[in-house]
Amino acid sequence: MLDLYAPIEPGSSAAGFRIGQSLSSIEPFLQHVRHVGYASDFHLSAALAANEGALVLRNFGGHGGVTIFFGSDVVRLVFSAREQLGCIYVFEGYLGTYEGVRVGDMLAALPTSEAFEFDDGDEMYYRHDGSGQYLPGIAVVAEVAETPERASTQVTGYCVHNWNILRARA
Repeated sequence: MLDLYAPIEPGSSAAGFRIGQSLSSIEPFLQHVRHVGYASDFHLSAALAANEGALVLRNFGGHGGVTIFFGSDVVRLVFSAREQLGCIYVFEGYLGTYEGVRVGDMLAALPTSEAFEFDDGDEMYYRHDGSGQYLPGIAVVAEVAETPERASTQVTGYCVHNWNILRARA
């Protein structure tokens, strides 16, 4: 099911998973992995550094659902309290592309037909249309940079999402 070469499709899919997919559809693949209930004293960084398979973390991130980390956070799946996949993050080690741009490529390589604006709260770039309206479905994880510096700013990840799924309560 996990596909590190799968294309990144805004609002739809990445890494072999689809937005809206049920947690139950992948649970059979999670039988022999570490399952943890998140607590404030849990050391996520240390757990991810040692993670060679998948780490299933319940009640992480305030959405009341499940978050699954593959490897040291190469792929992260965020499920809602209703156990629907609402967000797929991909980071270093992921080999699929969005419009031909991989994690590790320069931010300036993104399509010039799309405008991207940095959101300080989420610390990601979101697509906007010509009138400045937010285009849902994908965000680019990268350091904030003024337009001239974007040529030397690396894409550190992508976030394929449907925020409405994560907002829904069980």
